[in-house]
Parts: sequence; C-alpha cells; structure tokens
Amino acid sequence: MKTFYHSLIMWIPIVLLFSCAAFGVELLEGNKIRTSEYFGLNDFGPFLLFIYTSLLVMLYPISFLPLTFIVSKYGKKPEFKMIIFTLFGGGMGTIVFKIIYDERFIEEFNLSIISSIILFSVAGLLFALVEIAIKRNIKFV
Repeated sequence: MKTFYHSLIMWIPIVLLFSCAAFGVELLEGNKIRTSEYFGLNDFGPFLLFIYTSLLVMLYPISFLPLTFIVSKYGKKPEFKMIIFTLFGGGMGTIVFKIIYDERFIEEFNLSIISSIILFSVAGLLFALVEIAIKRNIKFV
C-alpha cells in the first residue's frame, strides 16, 4: 500500500516537471510556427501552461503511474530508476510532441523532435531524483 501512495504522491512532481518541459518545447519549437492555423504561446500566453498541465494530469495514470508503481516496488537501485525514468521521459517527449504539433507543421516549419526528447528526458531524470529523495526522506512512503 505504501508503494501505491508513493505513486500517487509522485503525480504532483511529474505534472510540474513535464508541464515545464512541454512549455520549453513550445518556447523552442512552437515559436517557429508563423501561421494563423496554429494557436501557441503567442495566442494563449500563460494559459498554454494550464492546457499542458491538464494534458499531463490526464496522461499520468496511463503512463507514469504504472511505471512509478512497478519501479518503486521492484527497482531498488537509484541508477536503475534514473535510467528508466530518463528513457521513459524521452518517449513521453516524442508522444507529447506528436500531440502538440501536426505533421504538416513539423515538415513545413522544420520543427525538431530532438528538443522535445531532450527536455522530457531531463524532466524524467529530475523526476527520478525527486522520487529517490521522497522515498528516502518521507517515512510513510
């Protein structure tokens, strides 16, 4: 039961970290899009962060919640956790990039998925470090 509570507690850091990563992708790649068909940071402003946060709140239960539960239960080494969460973060970066940007925008405005993968991998690594710190410092988890 402790592992389940720990996985639920980790919902907050993952949403914060991955929302910042999605916002970073928008700053790096979304500003390249100059058309009235795309509603990005120039149109939504800070409200865009709320949209990304909402998207990630919905994605956590089907993506990182099961992974956090499994890794917390069976993964004892911190290095293993850092590798798994970093790789899975990069995979989430690919998925989020494809959700945010249409294939036509990617080709027409020469958007790079690499920036999304790097930002989300860093967010995954930071998530692993937060997860390790919470596991060590909070007694009921």
